[in-house]
Amino acid sequence: MSLSLNQSALIESPSLRTSALDGLDDSRSQQVLNKAKAIVFAVWNGEGWATVEQLAQYFQCSIQAIKHIHERNSKEFKANETRKLTGKDLSNARSQLGLPSRTSQARVFSPLGTLRIAMLLAESEIAAQVRTIILELVISVTNITPKTPPPAPALPPVEQRLQTLVEAMKTLTEITGGRLNPYIEQHCKDFIANLLAQYNRQSLPGTQENWLGVVNFAESELGKKVPIKGTHYRGHLGTWVRTFYPQLGDRQETRLVNGVQQHVYVYACHEPIVAAGLSKAVEEFFAHPSPGAALSKAGAFSSKKERVSV
Repeated sequence: MSLSLNQSALIESPSLRTSALDGLDDSRSQQVLNKAKAIVFAVWNGEGWATVEQLAQYFQCSIQAIKHIHERNSKEFKANETRKLTGKDLSNARSQLGLPSRTSQARVFSPLGTLRIAMLLAESEIAAQVRTIILELVISVTNITPKTPPPAPALPPVEQRLQTLVEAMKTLTEITGGRLNPYIEQHCKDFIANLLAQYNRQSLPGTQENWLGVVNFAESELGKKVPIKGTHYRGHLGTWVRTFYPQLGDRQETRLVNGVQQHVYVYACHEPIVAAGLSKAVEEFFAHPSPGAALSKAGAFSSKKERVSV
């Protein structure tokens, strides 16, 4: 914004008015209004609002002037700046806002909306004072020149560094009669390998995967103690998940189980949907009075399968 701003510019320019209100909330807006003249906004639904009559008293103008300003510029006002109260909202706000019982509807304004009225109301000394305060705020903000931090030192792009190295190797080859010293050649190869590795590490997004067996998940993530025998033993828990929640995955890995390398079903516990599904499966398993009977009924033991750890 230019430092040659004046009150006429605020009155004539909708975009300038909106720009001047940017960064102001209702609390800050009321502070601006109170500098010109004290005004108290009634709290309704946790927010401060003032009636048309109250604004007319504040700006020392007619009620019709406030209504005319709003009607002529209604599209400029945002939802958090003004509201039309009718029906239940009007009934709820009537006592807080001091509205007469015969009122069938009422227009109310927030502190931000009141600032916009002040920028539009030409025939009011109070509004002129408010505009002066707003202009002072705008000018003080524009006078603050943000400090641009110095650019961080950076290496040339990897493609440029590789091209420089290739050209240097060609020159060395010509100087040495067509063959590089083996140590120099190996050094160049190592440099290229390190350069490409560094570039790939920076380019590829990092991932944090967490593949767990269902018993490990139940004990480490849910704090459940899964017994090795009994009605709710480990084997039944794994069969329960594979029988009733096959959509959670069928990946197997060879892992050390009780000192022996075995095939184990593992699940992508880093994925929220899988973790939630496993949690539900484990809770249902322990809540069931006889999970073995439920598995038999579901046909989980109807065919012989290779035993797989979980």
